[in-house]
Amino acid sequence: MAAVPGGAVSLRAALYLRLSRDDARAGESVSIGGQRALLRAYAADHGWTVVGEYVDDGFSGTSFRRPGLQRLLEDVEAGRVDLVLTKDLSRLGRDYIRTGELAEVYFPSRHVRYIAVNDGFDTQGPDNGLAPFQHVVNEMYARDASKKIRSALAVRRAQGRYVGSLAPYGYRKDPADKNRLLPDPPAAAVVGEIFAQAAAGVRPGEIARRLNCRGISCPALHRSGGRPGPDGPVWTASTVSKLLRNPTYMGCTAQGRTRKSSFKAKVRETVPQEEWTVVEGTHPALVDRETFRLVARRSRGRPGTGRFQNRMAGLVRCGTCGGVMVSAGTRRKDSPAVLVCPRYKRKGPAACGSHAIHYPVLKDLLGRAMRRAVLLTAAEREEILSDLVRRGSQESGEGRRADLEAELRRLDRLEGELWDSHLLGELGEERFRALLDRVNALRRETTRKLEACPQEGGIDLIALRTELERILDQILSAPAEDQRLLFSLVTSVEVGEREEDGILPVGIELDVPALEQTELLERSGPMDHNIWDVLPLGKKDSVVPVPNISGEKSTVK
Repeated sequence: MAAVPGGAVSLRAALYLRLSRDDARAGESVSIGGQRALLRAYAADHGWTVVGEYVDDGFSGTSFRRPGLQRLLEDVEAGRVDLVLTKDLSRLGRDYIRTGELAEVYFPSRHVRYIAVNDGFDTQGPDNGLAPFQHVVNEMYARDASKKIRSALAVRRAQGRYVGSLAPYGYRKDPADKNRLLPDPPAAAVVGEIFAQAAAGVRPGEIARRLNCRGISCPALHRSGGRPGPDGPVWTASTVSKLLRNPTYMGCTAQGRTRKSSFKAKVRETVPQEEWTVVEGTHPALVDRETFRLVARRSRGRPGTGRFQNRMAGLVRCGTCGGVMVSAGTRRKDSPAVLVCPRYKRKGPAACGSHAIHYPVLKDLLGRAMRRAVLLTAAEREEILSDLVRRGSQESGEGRRADLEAELRRLDRLEGELWDSHLLGELGEERFRALLDRVNALRRETTRKLEACPQEGGIDLIALRTELERILDQILSAPAEDQRLLFSLVTSVEVGEREEDGILPVGIELDVPALEQTELLERSGPMDHNIWDVLPLGKKDSVVPVPNISGEKSTVK
């Protein structure tokens, strides 16, 4: 706080301004300039000192990864701000849970006052009873906007109009119609070469190597106008494979291939091919159908292609350069892939060593380490099962009905608060009617869900426990097969370079300090043999049998 003449204390005010693309259509009233003028006048009227402005122009209120907001929170943590001002609650965010947490928990816990001017919200005010409802209304606005955008995009896709933000490699957007694709001559020629080589039986990895040797920019560099460099992005087998699977090159738009489960979700999920929106003949083709189908047949017929999925992707790193290791093909029948250093795969041994390790070998190592970590006593197992059964019963029809009935009671309380505020003159007629309509809409939706909810007594707790026991035993017997458990328990895996004596160091760090370890792998036969010796550091004199990828026995020396 800063001292002012006369001994008074002036609060250090931070102004937070946000405008999304949808808000921009509403005009000057919610523009950045309009918000700035309103908040500066409000601060001046109260004698507060504006110490900073934090602006997020063009950012959605459903995301909290906004640069301006992050800077504001950093200054709050550093104690540089006493007061945060926004035009209204929706400027802070449109996710009612996260926005409510910031306004009603985070700011007060940091002794920072928060005011949403137009909503009359003040964390030091006498009554903020309507704030939770205002958060819900703001989120409903975001949900409605998301539905409208999705609907508009679905219509455009059905019309064959291209709605992607970037044109596929080999195409450019028509300057006269951004929803139409035109060939990009230099890149289109490269696309033709790639398909010709693939049709002739050349593997994606070899195609990528040839393109890199010729100095041809990969899609990322081509879009940015950059030129290939020693540390820049390059062609990879994955890039070539994705290009070869894209039906856009046959002259059709194939869209809707990924989706988000909700407007809050950050991760996109893959959509089955039969659900794609495909419209034929929307732009010039770069590849004829026969060539495209021939490449697809060759890809399906290639051993291992399309069947292997690296479930450890992002977890395993090169012990030398720190890069995330990637999969590469192998001719061994007992191994679907080998993990190698990404720099080695892209640029050869001059960039880094291979650090190669067969996927089943590493999976076996992780499985044994994780089994030690999840070993449960009888009491621990019973505690987990009892908790799961309790949760399952709560999520049954009985628990769901109780939640919906509680929601109806909450809506009744909110309606009562709205009427009280209206009768006391705190809410104008227009705003009161708008909020009341929202409450009634929520009540109708909740009532509909309650009527569709199954009656009580519809769950068999004995059958539920039996099924949960089966699932728990399955997970504990093969914990590395459960990807969520794998990424929860294993912090990192580092594969070192093979030493002169053939030993390969593998560091496995678990989120269980007592079980952190480093393993040394050594092939105990010729290179075409698949027996591995696992050597824990400092314990080379002990001998314990362990399984390996062939089902035979190897030894821990």
